[in-house]
Amino acid sequence: MIWPTLLVGLIVYFGVNAMRGSRGLRAQAADHALYMQALALQTRINAKRDLWQSRVDAMRDDNIQADMLNQRTRAVLNLANPDDLVVPLHSGPTASSGQ
Repeated sequence: MIWPTLLVGLIVYFGVNAMRGSRGLRAQAADHALYMQALALQTRINAKRDLWQSRVDAMRDDNIQADMLNQRTRAVLNLANPDDLVVPLHSGPTASSGQ
């Protein structure tokens, strides 16, 4: 009677560790979720890197685009071309506001 009880206890022990142990099914699922988060982050970072790489490639000496250079220069220096149309996004103070 001791051997069957010992074998059942051993099977239960290994079964519980297979599910909840540090290398069990739950830990594997958690590691997989962490891997998927890292993969999504890598995809977003690669997309940003590709965007910046295309901008850098457009600014190289042998491939420079005058329109791209003009746009970036004005954006960085906060300047406007005299031919540009400026549309305010919010209205300023009105005469009825008392100012």
